[in-house]
Amino acid sequence: MKFALALVFFITSLCAQNKDSLIYYERQFNPEIYDIKELVFPRKFLTDEASELIAGYRVQILVTDQLDSANSVKNYIQSILTTAGIKAQVYVIYDPPNYKVRVGDFEHLQEASSLRNFFIEKGFKYAWIVPDKIKKR
Repeated sequence: MKFALALVFFITSLCAQNKDSLIYYERQFNPEIYDIKELVFPRKFLTDEASELIAGYRVQILVTDQLDSANSVKNYIQSILTTAGIKAQVYVIYDPPNYKVRVGDFEHLQEASSLRNFFIEKGFKYAWIVPDKIKKR
């Protein structure tokens, strides 16, 4: 019985040293080589993103409860903008329970209005301007 128990213990310890086992990697782990602050609080979460956002305007194209529809319209809008040579970011914003497709980061209402008119000419007759937090240029 003692021999069987010793054999099981020996086999278990051999398996534990296998590179496929978790115990092997736990023994190799050296916490001194990691910056614990970076692991717990990554820099991207510590930066003050609110200071980079300002009040502005975007042109809203669509409101839907279907993510696939929102993404399809986003891709279509991006292709229209690329073809026209207009550089504007297209966003899909989730505001439960709806997905909103918005375009641009405009500080002034006149800029957003000209893009809205462009979309109306392209057949999006219900495009409208909405106030939003935008990325500072």
